[in-house]
Amino acid sequence: MADVNMGEVLQLRRWQQGARMSERATQPQQLNGEVTDEHMRLDTPTVDDVERDSADDDAVFAAIPRKASFEHRRVISNARRKLFGRGKPAQIGRYRIQRRLGVGGMGEVYLAHDDDLGRQVAIKRVLGSSANERDQERLRREARALARLSHANVVQVYEVGEHEQRTFVAMEFVDGETVSVWLAEQPRPWRAVLERFLAAGRGLAAAHEAGLVHRDFKPDNVLLSADGSVRVADFGLALAGEERRPFLDDGAGRELSADMRLSVTGAIRGTIRYMPLEQLLGEQVDARSDQFAFCVALYEALWNAPPFSVASSSARLRDLGRGIPTPPSHRGRARPPVGLWRIIRRGLSKDPEARWPDMGALLEALDGVTRRRRRLAWFGSATAAVAVTVGALVLTREPAVDPCAAVERELEGTWDNERRTALERGLASLGGGDVEAGHAVESRERVLAGLDRWASSWVGEREQVCRESAELRVDPELSRLQSACLTRQRQQVQDLVELLLAPGSSAGGLAAAVEAVAELPAAAACEDELALLGVKPPPLAIADEVEVLRREVVRAQELRLLGRVDEGLTLAEQTERAAGELGYGPLVAEALGELAKAEIVGGSLVRGTERMQEAIDEAERNHHDYLAADLWTELALRSLSELDDAEAGAAQLRRAEVANDRVEASARAQARLAFARGQLSELRGDVVGAELAYRAAIAQAEEDEASAPELPSYQSNLARLVSTRDLTEAIALSRSAVQAANRAYGPQHPQTATLLYDLAVTLRRSDPDNEEVVELLEQAAQIWTQTHGRPHRDLAKAELLLGKLALQRHDLDAAESHARALASIQAQILPRGHRDHGDTAHLLATVYGIRGDNEMALAQARIALAAWEPNYGPNNLGVLRLRSQIATLLLALGRLDDADEELDALLPRAHGSPEFVAACLQSTELALRRGQTKLADAELAQLDELEPKALGGHDLSYALLRALIAHRRGELQPVMLTRLQQARSSTPFTPEQIETWIEHLDIDVAERAALGLSLVDADISAGASTH
Repeated sequence: MADVNMGEVLQLRRWQQGARMSERATQPQQLNGEVTDEHMRLDTPTVDDVERDSADDDAVFAAIPRKASFEHRRVISNARRKLFGRGKPAQIGRYRIQRRLGVGGMGEVYLAHDDDLGRQVAIKRVLGSSANERDQERLRREARALARLSHANVVQVYEVGEHEQRTFVAMEFVDGETVSVWLAEQPRPWRAVLERFLAAGRGLAAAHEAGLVHRDFKPDNVLLSADGSVRVADFGLALAGEERRPFLDDGAGRELSADMRLSVTGAIRGTIRYMPLEQLLGEQVDARSDQFAFCVALYEALWNAPPFSVASSSARLRDLGRGIPTPPSHRGRARPPVGLWRIIRRGLSKDPEARWPDMGALLEALDGVTRRRRRLAWFGSATAAVAVTVGALVLTREPAVDPCAAVERELEGTWDNERRTALERGLASLGGGDVEAGHAVESRERVLAGLDRWASSWVGEREQVCRESAELRVDPELSRLQSACLTRQRQQVQDLVELLLAPGSSAGGLAAAVEAVAELPAAAACEDELALLGVKPPPLAIADEVEVLRREVVRAQELRLLGRVDEGLTLAEQTERAAGELGYGPLVAEALGELAKAEIVGGSLVRGTERMQEAIDEAERNHHDYLAADLWTELALRSLSELDDAEAGAAQLRRAEVANDRVEASARAQARLAFARGQLSELRGDVVGAELAYRAAIAQAEEDEASAPELPSYQSNLARLVSTRDLTEAIALSRSAVQAANRAYGPQHPQTATLLYDLAVTLRRSDPDNEEVVELLEQAAQIWTQTHGRPHRDLAKAELLLGKLALQRHDLDAAESHARALASIQAQILPRGHRDHGDTAHLLATVYGIRGDNEMALAQARIALAAWEPNYGPNNLGVLRLRSQIATLLLALGRLDDADEELDALLPRAHGSPEFVAACLQSTELALRRGQTKLADAELAQLDELEPKALGGHDLSYALLRALIAHRRGELQPVMLTRLQQARSSTPFTPEQIETWIEHLDIDVAERAALGLSLVDADISAGASTH
């Protein structure tokens, strides 16, 4: 009796009681409202109790419902055999069940004995609620495939069968523990962790080659045997259904534990903590999904923290959606090699295409880290032995191969034929149709050519550094720093190429790629001795971590330049935190500087400038002079050009000039300073000083190839400035800016389109009828359409100006078409109530008004007023002009009372403005149409002293109304008729418009004759305008 398990005895006792009570429940009983001890006694039984009840145990077992779980029946069977020595042991197939090893949401696992082969096995029995028949068949099919796989790192499957209509899998029993338990027992050296994961990864790779996907890889599914071997379990068995649904979790706010699973019936199964985004969203999973889970598990095992948030499932989804894992902390004694993070990060990519091609490639990269460490250790121990034999070797060896002759091989994997071909192929997938023929083709060529130029320059610089070092022509420390500088540049380009190769790029991203390549640092920058030696190097203990985080800073910069603003900002935030933890001041300054720029580009201008000041403080504290000089200039430019803060900008510019003098600023830096001086002078109203500064910036930039990206902006700003006094020179400068943009970005780039638009605006100011204006605007609109990929404000402003030009040349259909296109763009990019909606409505109102559709014109004019007045204020000239237009339309519609109300609101505000003339004329017309000739005379008298030029195009209106009032009062004079005839001969109004107005004024035949208006003469100009 010593082996009796009292838990199983208790279970048996309760089953017996339950069976008897069930039997009694079927018989008539009179309880008289009492509950007896026999019905409710569930206290722990003694062994004697069980023996007393055993006489009728066959009846008890006959009464146990067949639907009772297999585990309950196994417990009872075991208890009977141990207590009374009779009864058959529980079995699944031919396997004798010994005990349950574990249970989960998908099934139960038992330890069993195969009496035929004399070995212990593990039996996994899928629970009934986990799968329908179709899913059971899929599971059996995958298990049979796994049974054909024999690999040292995969738990061997022996048999797949059915038991009580449930699938079971008999597999190898591993006597040991899981990796999760092993990790929790004590801190493990990184080598030991990596060694076990490499073994598990080889098991995954083998299964992938056999066409199997695990779907639920995690440390709990990796078994360590007593002899140290590693095996992966539960291959392909974690998914109970093929139906894929998005992740739905009622506990979206709960923290994710390491074993939390998706448990929605029929939905996707697996452990949330290790799932990639595609699996959580219910999309197709494959071997790359296993790779992601493997990298999550390895990251957690190495750095004891999750790479993505586990605060809740919703937070996890947000993190996975951003696709940027948290860089690991580099604190602690036994830090894993920094190279591991870079390898694992690729496996954690949001897009499966961006991960490692397969597990084999990932494992090779991981194993390479340990191999390099072993080689370094061997090298250290072998140095002495090598030194002993050097003397003999010198006398007999063959001529040495020049180590500097093949430095281009260092670019293998960064920018070689294979990478160039891959990028060319990847970029070729962007665009299509007109885009393929325009921007995309040219931008691809510029990206590739720019990288080619960089590679050629880098190889030349690298070879020079190599030879100077070999010939001992430079200080060894400077040589080391130059090599490190060139290595960082190479890594920067490698990261940029990887970002460009990543799926999901667009034509807009391709435009940004041209700018990112143009911003790559020149290899010659590594020659600057002061820059290389001026910053205190990091302690050797953290040197590797510093290099990794510096690379992350550069990667965040590249994401920002590529237009992936949110990703860049997230990475910048993470890197700044990691740099702060590491505590190396120059790196903290660099990370803060990039975070500041990312904040500004992301729209947080004030917060970004505050961050930039923090970065400057940290840079100066650590004598990071080049960085401080760059950030002071950047901060001054932001204050001057975006915040219009002359006081702060002046102080910052002064600091920038001092900082740049201290480091012997480059030509590019000097040009930026000159441009900032021009911005400050403009803010202060010093036009001459601004012009001189802008010209100095242009002169500096024209002599420096590195300044090519900024030169068009310098020229454009100067053109804008001088246009107030010399449109001819402004046009010439604008054309130069377009040419400079063509060289820097290409003729189909959005930056070039902006300058084409500016040139069109300047030409229009010089000559409103210049046909080139429309051509330039249409070219700019085409580029913006191709490159932005979606509606954009740049395209909106082109459509607006094209609409106005169409109106100017009397092409009402074209004007309406541009207005409709503008409305469509604004509906997608602007919130309701934005003032720019008024531009579209005003353009349509003008088109409808010219066509004579006054109701439609009035409706659009009121829409424009609702958009403009709250934003510009009631006294704004455009708002006043719009109210005047509304009054005109109301008069044309005969709604005199409404027109009177509108004029009452307009006249007090219009006094002293150009719209006062129009308001007086409208008030005069209103009085005449009401028969109030005396009042009309008084209203018009306010304009009697004005010269015709001062009437601002209203000369015909004034002359006609003055003559008509005088005639009706019997005071008509010849001079009035002469002025009327002169105004008629030079008016831009069409005969039809004049005739309509005459009818509104109720001028009869006699009055027509007296005023010489019998019929509008055919020689009146046919030009179109509004009344």
